[in-house]
Amino acid sequence: MELYHLRTFVTVAEERHLTRAAERLCVSQPAISAHIKSLEEELGLALFERTPKGMLPTAAGEALLARARRALAAVGDVGLHAQELRGEAIGSVRIGLNTDAGFLRLVELQSLLKARHPRLEIEFLGGTTGANLPKLKSGRLDTSFVSGTLDDGLFDSQVLREEEMAIAAPVALREAIGAADVATLAQLPWIHSSPDRVQHAVMQSLFDPHALWPERSMLANQKDAVLAMVAAGVGLAITRRQDIDRAAEGGAIFAVALPLRPTPTVSLRFACLRQRAEEPMLRAVRAAVLAVWTTMA
Repeated sequence: MELYHLRTFVTVAEERHLTRAAERLCVSQPAISAHIKSLEEELGLALFERTPKGMLPTAAGEALLARARRALAAVGDVGLHAQELRGEAIGSVRIGLNTDAGFLRLVELQSLLKARHPRLEIEFLGGTTGANLPKLKSGRLDTSFVSGTLDDGLFDSQVLREEEMAIAAPVALREAIGAADVATLAQLPWIHSSPDRVQHAVMQSLFDPHALWPERSMLANQKDAVLAMVAAGVGLAITRRQDIDRAAEGGAIFAVALPLRPTPTVSLRFACLRQRAEEPMLRAVRAAVLAVWTTMA
């Protein structure tokens, strides 16, 4: 039994799809199929059932999945411990992003990691907090920038900063907003964000207690798009106060404090699965992230 057979088995079981498994492992789909067929023949068991919903593990496949994961983890531990003994961080780390590169200080982070760990390959992968957390759980990301609160039993995380949230509003609506009471705000057009965004959660905390929900003029998640639409008068939006103040220099938008006490903040965190927190590569990356954010605080 080859280790790559077990790795393919676990990946297909997690992805439930041959093409996605092939993309994740960077091999061809025929090779994935061949690995599964070879493992099934060696074990004398059918591991998957091919259905319209994808590759579903059979009862035997489900029974063997946990053991396969433990076998791969044990082999990985040997390599990781060898790295520790050499004092090296070698390999590839996939880091999830939840906002723009400038805010996350990626240039500074990449420069520091290259200086400290020249044999460590870094992949920065775009996404959102809501999309990145499942990827951390499944192993498609090794670590990630996320916003909000986390399950401390499942994730290990460090708070990098508290982000003050505010309302970005077009100057044309300054008089209509007035004292910015919730009822008045609910009558104005809003740029909504998708439910997996922290901005959506802050918006709910503002309107849900009053049984109100404002009309949606459009939906946008990308920061620059949101601020551009606000400046164009499309509607109001909730985003970071820092970004609003910077954009306000152009004269088209202004910041409105959220009528909530205390002023809402959202924690920016750097997170990984708790069970992986002590892996040498992740420790190396975490130390660099904290160094960058401490130096530039």
